[in-house]
Amino acid sequence: MLRPQWVVLNKRSALYVLGLTVFLFLAIKGAGILMSRGVGKMMPPQQMLATGIEKTRSSASFRYQTETRLTTAGKEVNDFFSKIEGERVAPDKARMTGVMMNMPIEFVQVGDTAYIKDQETSKWLTLPGNKLADSELFYAELNPLAYFNFKDVPDLKYKGLEKVDGEKLILLEMRPNLMDPFLELRLSDYFFKVWLSTEDYRLRQAMLQARDKQNPSGGIEITLRVWDYDEDIVINPPEVDPEAI
Repeated sequence: MLRPQWVVLNKRSALYVLGLTVFLFLAIKGAGILMSRGVGKMMPPQQMLATGIEKTRSSASFRYQTETRLTTAGKEVNDFFSKIEGERVAPDKARMTGVMMNMPIEFVQVGDTAYIKDQETSKWLTLPGNKLADSELFYAELNPLAYFNFKDVPDLKYKGLEKVDGEKLILLEMRPNLMDPFLELRLSDYFFKVWLSTEDYRLRQAMLQARDKQNPSGGIEITLRVWDYDEDIVINPPEVDPEAI
């Protein structure tokens, strides 16, 4: 009489073991998929950063927002400097609107020609032969990725995953040495917080701070958001008054 019960119990045990095995297999497989997508600390921070910057730069297009503020030691950010929303389309198109030094600005770059809107007359002024989008004058506003040209990054830390605007992102903190001497002419002691996508490591958000060499108690803080990678963004030259050319 015990044998049928033993067979039933064995079947139940077998089913339990089989179910547990399938569950563990799916869990391990799922973890592997997440790891392949970049969730968590799957590679060294240097590799995460290098991959993210390379993929961000190679994007066909993206939209971005930057805010720049002046800072004073011992106080929160207190002087507004600029707030810009812009778009870039490879290889040589850019557009931005916003406020710089508390003054409205609109700008378009197409090829080697720059267009700036005169806010008093609402007419567009043409500056042929000027690639202002790549110049040092408008790094934060028109070419924010210029801040990610590094000589080296001797101090780089992986800080885990952090949810930003509902999206779970990889957080890195670093103190890099910048490649461009213009960016280190007035500022020093750069500190970055960078949030990368877990899908492709491309840049989603960044915050950088630097100290003013001429005024050690002062400095600058820039926040950057990037989105709409590889979207179909169209940037055309604005209509220009012939007399303004």
